[in-house]
Amino acid sequence: MSKPRPVVIYGASGYTGRLVAEYLREYNIPFVAAGRNKAKLQEVMNTVPGIETADYEIAEVDGSVEALTSLFEGRKVVCNTVGPFLRYGPQVLEAALRAGCHYIDTAGEQAHHLSVVDDWGPKFAAAGLVVSTAVSMQYALTDIAARIVLETPGIDTLELGEYVANVPTIGSTQSMFDVIRKDAYYLEDNVLKKYNGILQQEITVPVSGQVVTALNWGGTALPVFFKDDRRVRNCRMFVAMKNEKGDIPQRVREAERMFKVMFQWLPEDKLYPVLDQVAASMTSSTPPRENRQVHRSVDWCTGRGNNVTARAVIHSTSGYQITGLVQAYAAMRLVGNTYNGVGFLSPAHLVGHRELMAALEAYGLARVTEEFAS
Repeated sequence: MSKPRPVVIYGASGYTGRLVAEYLREYNIPFVAAGRNKAKLQEVMNTVPGIETADYEIAEVDGSVEALTSLFEGRKVVCNTVGPFLRYGPQVLEAALRAGCHYIDTAGEQAHHLSVVDDWGPKFAAAGLVVSTAVSMQYALTDIAARIVLETPGIDTLELGEYVANVPTIGSTQSMFDVIRKDAYYLEDNVLKKYNGILQQEITVPVSGQVVTALNWGGTALPVFFKDDRRVRNCRMFVAMKNEKGDIPQRVREAERMFKVMFQWLPEDKLYPVLDQVAASMTSSTPPRENRQVHRSVDWCTGRGNNVTARAVIHSTSGYQITGLVQAYAAMRLVGNTYNGVGFLSPAHLVGHRELMAALEAYGLARVTEEFAS
């Protein structure tokens, strides 16, 4: 009897899930394309380039812990692309843990990262398993940049930025509005401190010198990744988004005001449809595949110590394709038992920041430049 295919893409019919399938096929990793609708899954898989040479199967499954556990049993890695993760992540985490699988996801919500680090990390560690969140473009690249900067002894303060030119998917937009309900934190003097709502700040994009308006974006993942790393005393990140309408930051701020004035007392079963309706007005359909000549981004980290400075800048293109690649690369390393520890690991810690950067460079999706001064 053949062994079960080792990787499950949960949410394979979504925009991101199909890209994970594309790169798992590149790495020759057998996988299960899982989701709620078998016909939709097959329709989407048929559009994946080269899918006829992939070793995969389709699995229709509801989102219950019991059904997911049954599907995951005998596998090694769950790639979860079903957001918003504050709503749907816990069931998949529980099922992966019960089934004895490593878990990675594409989440952007800081509250989810905190829960994974503090609540799920010890449970997965006790089971000898890895759990990693934000294995995606938005925070894996800044995670790489931060760890390159930390190679310089004496750095204890990280200031991170991102200027991204992408059209968000429906799920990504829903996640943006879900974080409005939660507190956001930055790291100062080794303590997570709460922002007073959405913070707007002008940031300067490295190399180009362009000044853009950025938001604290729900706190981001990086303060969570480094909150227990004693090398890092301070950590903050701001994100600026260039989009077709140019109004996503404005709409996020408007939604926050709307939530605080009108909706914060609503129970979740009534609140979610309201937030989803606002999100749908921004991204009403699945965006087309990215254009490498258009959808370019810059991620950077500037590190400071008492008498030393370092900076790493990553220029990249096609962020959702990067997400597909880093998910597939992490899954490949987990299947091959070449990863760095158990419990919670950030994306770059999981596989090594230099190794992950090399994988991106090999596909021509990103390039890093480094500056050091002492």
